[in-house]
Amino acid sequence: MTDDRTIAGRGAVASLGLALVVATAAFGALLGATLPDYTGLETITIGTVAVAVSPLSLAAYGAVAVGILLLSLGFVVGVLSRFDDA
Repeated sequence: MTDDRTIAGRGAVASLGLALVVATAAFGALLGATLPDYTGLETITIGTVAVAVSPLSLAAYGAVAVGILLLSLGFVVGVLSRFDDA
């Protein structure tokens, strides 16, 4: 017996968003691991805060930045969808 489940709607959007956050964190970790070796960069300044360049710090920064962006866009789409005339 087969179970034909499909992912649609909010589940698909949430899954894609989570995949983007994970991919960004992985890319940030890769960048944090290789950037100091090639450039000698040890710290970066974000706003007024100096952050050490490491795989963990760049992975966290990437995941948080993309997560906030996607949540903000999702909130805007959710609010605008309430004004749909259809």
